[in-house]
Amino acid sequence: MLDTIMNWIADYGVIIVFLMILVESSGLPVPGESMLVAAGVLAGQGRITFWEVFLAAWAGGTIGDNIGYLLGRRYGRRFVYRYAARFGIREAQVARLEARFLKSGPPIILFARFIFILRQLAGFFAGTARMPYGQFSFYNVLGAALWPAAYCGGAYLLGAAVERYLAMGRWVFLGVGVIFVVALGLTIHRFIKEVRSTSDADTQTPPEPGQR
Repeated sequence: MLDTIMNWIADYGVIIVFLMILVESSGLPVPGESMLVAAGVLAGQGRITFWEVFLAAWAGGTIGDNIGYLLGRRYGRRFVYRYAARFGIREAQVARLEARFLKSGPPIILFARFIFILRQLAGFFAGTARMPYGQFSFYNVLGAALWPAAYCGGAYLLGAAVERYLAMGRWVFLGVGVIFVVALGLTIHRFIKEVRSTSDADTQTPPEPGQR
């Protein structure tokens, strides 16, 4: 896949980097990290410039997350209420989740860039929770800069060593991917279980004196 992506970049330039990162940040699971690594290797070879790649990825990530935010703000509540019910999560529980997200969620927007799936959905959920746009925009712009700086910059500095390592370590990457998917599934399951148990505890709390 890395060779294919490198050919795309060689043929179409950094515009393909911008478009792929924009699409991924909008919510679709496309190989954004592989795109940044491939672009970094090409920049190390002098076939494209690092700053062109960085600016393209930064712009694509920033705009893409804004699209996700706007979609979440416009359609997110309807989507979440519909599918949360299938997991036994009621609207009151969703409201509590949104309040928790607004309290501790801003740094998530920053670090979500480095985590697959969260990277695609962070903007959407921020819009759904009605996170203030100024707060979202600050962490979004910062995260959209740090992510390509880390991945593309690392590949740029290591150069050919990245190509050799990726070619020899495909099974390692596959194993890490499987572990990540399992861990993510367990985390989601535990999170849903916690939300349900919290809701059950709330419903069983006796009323205050003087209340019915």
